Amino acid sequence: MSIEQDQRPGLAARLSGRAPDADLHALLDTIDPAGLDGPELAAYVRARFAVHNRAEAQLLAGLRELGLAVEDADGRPRRLPSSDEFSGDEVAGVLGCSRTMASRRLELAEDLFCRLPALGAALWRGALDESKVRAISECVADLSADHARLAVAEVLDEAAGLPVMALRERVGEVALALDPEWAERRRRRAEARGRLELRANPSGTATLSFVDAPSLEGIASTSRVEAVAAQLRAAGVLTPINRLRMQVGMRLLNGSTAGMTDPEVVALLTAEYHAANGPDDPDDGPDGDGTGGPTDPDPDDSGPNGPAESGPDGPGDSDDDGGLDDGGLDDGGLDDGGPDDGGPDDGGPDDGGPDDGGPNSESGGCPESAPDGGHGDGPAGGRHALALVVPPRSSGQGVLDLPGLPRNPGPSGECGPVVEPEPVEQRAGRVRHGTVEVRLRLTTALGLDQHPATVPGFGAVTAPVARDLIAQRHRGEWRVVLVDDDGHLQHVLLARSRPTRPRNQTRVRGRAPGATRTGAVVELQVPTTILAALDPDDHPAWGPLLRELHARLTDLETTGRLGLPPDADSGPADWLRRRPGAEAERWTRARDRHCIVPWCRRPAHRAEIDHTRDHAHSGPTVTWNLGAWCSHDHRAKHHAGWHVRQPLPGWFVIRTRAGITHTTRPPRILRPLPAPSSAQRPRPLPDDGCPDQDTEYLDDWRRRFAAKFGKASTPSAPEPPARHDPDDPPPF
Repeated sequence: MSIEQDQRPGLAARLSGRAPDADLHALLDTIDPAGLDGPELAAYVRARFAVHNRAEAQLLAGLRELGLAVEDADGRPRRLPSSDEFSGDEVAGVLGCSRTMASRRLELAEDLFCRLPALGAALWRGALDESKVRAISECVADLSADHARLAVAEVLDEAAGLPVMALRERVGEVALALDPEWAERRRRRAEARGRLELRANPSGTATLSFVDAPSLEGIASTSRVEAVAAQLRAAGVLTPINRLRMQVGMRLLNGSTAGMTDPEVVALLTAEYHAANGPDDPDDGPDGDGTGGPTDPDPDDSGPNGPAESGPDGPGDSDDDGGLDDGGLDDGGLDDGGPDDGGPDDGGPDDGGPDDGGPNSESGGCPESAPDGGHGDGPAGGRHALALVVPPRSSGQGVLDLPGLPRNPGPSGECGPVVEPEPVEQRAGRVRHGTVEVRLRLTTALGLDQHPATVPGFGAVTAPVARDLIAQRHRGEWRVVLVDDDGHLQHVLLARSRPTRPRNQTRVRGRAPGATRTGAVVELQVPTTILAALDPDDHPAWGPLLRELHARLTDLETTGRLGLPPDADSGPADWLRRRPGAEAERWTRARDRHCIVPWCRRPAHRAEIDHTRDHAHSGPTVTWNLGAWCSHDHRAKHHAGWHVRQPLPGWFVIRTRAGITHTTRPPRILRPLPAPSSAQRPRPLPDDGCPDQDTEYLDDWRRRFAAKFGKASTPSAPEPPARHDPDDPPPF
């Protein structure tokens, strides 16, 4: 049977805004999508999506009724008051799925129709799909019913336009803001139950995970692995990046790199890679003999004496068993960017380091591309005589080598002769690997409130964790983002001062000797009205920074530059530069926050700076012609036929190859958060399957354990930490 094509005009207008009822479903069945253009296809898909979501809501409602259905002794149907452990069996028997999967769907149905009716109504209207309502339901599962409803009401209007991971981050931020004290108690309990898990996969591989690890150390560990992997990529290792990160993490843990600095680890893994993937050598043994030939089935295992061997005869092996204490996290240390992390070349505001992108930066704003592999001392101080020459990078971030693209168009747009490219500016505009960015309110850093902070790519963190994060990144790049009362960008300042540390402050674990220096960006957000009202005398430790900000705010208001980008006074001579300056690049990343494509949330510090109108086609290098693009969407802009305009600074109009137009606007720097709504009495923590044990029981257990092994029942007071030179890393 053929489907009659609806040829009446205004199909997109007829489909948009309709309720996903039976009439819309019947209308959609008369439409053949093969004959629709881009805008009509978009309207058709949206309508189908809404109908599908309502059908999902109807299915969940039916599953819930099935789980509650009971037949009494007289054969009459009735309903249970709530689902029980046997409700999943009814659903599993009808759908032919596992009881676990059936129970998950029943739990979602119970949440949507009982605990979170507003979320169920959004699914019924077709506004949200199952993946988003499930994400919200899971993120508020630990909250009490009233807090869960408040969180849903806060995010419901914006949920339809957010990808699932961005939605999870937003719900997490709102959930932490509702009851900060409860959230902090939940975090501490989870950290106390942290563990290491190794799980076998059906494919024969393994999954190694740190469960409930502290956020501080988890973020720092990930940034260090990413930085080392980026150095390997810069050295010509073409292993896919995710697999490369996994290999780096395993080698840092399994003891095969014990005692080696990160530059030496990079040199070792690079040598192994090129030995395994180089051309055949006449002296190489037969394939698969463990000698590391190009077709060896296990190139990482280069025979009994190969560089990757971690057995008794392998280099770098010790009398130890190669466990965690042999070159693992305890020996290599966590690159958490602590007070000693950064040193002279950490990218601080005055030294032109990698974070600052200043003229003295050797790596052009990318810590992993420094000539010494990212460590200020280089490999000479280590115990391994390994050397690595890192090839120079390509022309920089935001540049695509497109075949046939003219380089130097004339003023009228005509292409001039091809000339040699300009020397690469070793400064701003490059993708930052291994960089940890922390975004929090200035008032939260001062301790005036307990609003959660955000680590892009990770999610929301509680206020105490955020304050620890910025304390560990004391020498990183500190940006102060000034916003108006609506939370939109007004100015970006690079702070020259730092808060002073109290003398009795406990020293946090810093970067181990030889570990890679990763980038650190601290973004302090504050409305100008609140900044002007802050009294430096009320915050002695932050006094120098607050006084500096007051002076610079007064200067901005006096000169009328508040709200203007840093290149507002630039002229055509400045626009001819191939790359933006450090201030323009910093402004662009702060304004866009993430990749400007609506369905992408790649953090801005890992995105590429692109000219909306190509520089090769007379596009000026100025903030109103720049935007942050992830590498995939950057390629799509040039190779997939996308047409992009920026009618206003930060406002983008993207027309894809299907002829569908998407528009974006600059996001809010400060998004609204609900006021804390703590209960009169402390809320109980969620049941996580483990009984909570009181302190008295744990103290008694420790005493009995110590007595059994003949140790003192009362631990002695810890010795005060030795004072170290602030420019030296801590001795571990």
